Amino acid sequence: MSPVPGRVPQVLLTERMLGRLATWLRLLGYDTPLIERPPAFPPPGAVLLTRRQRLAGRPGVLLVAHDRLEDQLRQVLQELNLRPDPRLRFSRCLRCNLEVRPLQRQDAAGLVPDYTLATAPAFTRCPGCGQVFWPGSHGARAEERISALLADLPEAASWDSPAT
Repeated sequence: MSPVPGRVPQVLLTERMLGRLATWLRLLGYDTPLIERPPAFPPPGAVLLTRRQRLAGRPGVLLVAHDRLEDQLRQVLQELNLRPDPRLRFSRCLRCNLEVRPLQRQDAAGLVPDYTLATAPAFTRCPGCGQVFWPGSHGARAEERISALLADLPEAASWDSPAT
């Protein structure tokens, strides 16, 4: 699959059946809207991620061949030559894909448990759905999975550190 040789897609249109994959791509900072019905041909700057065999081989379509999430992520990152930027991790809402915005501690009051309000170092909020996020044990476990996944990929050493 080669959407446009040498170009990194701006948007990863993802079929709803690949919802877990979309969530993890969002966690990595990629614009990954879920779609119900795939377009025959993705718009410029977009790649369609699908499991539908009938769409295989079309320009701008990546047929996701694997069932396991880790294998799906590996395939997408490798075949699209994506280099996740650590600075963009957790920058998108995992529910609705919008970029999250910083939320002041006083504005998080009443939106998060009291203990979390007192102990979390920072908060972000989705401007669309209102979901509030903060660094915690779920994020730490996600970081561990990401690090393990990226360590298995070619050129992984250059992927983990921000470009200078």
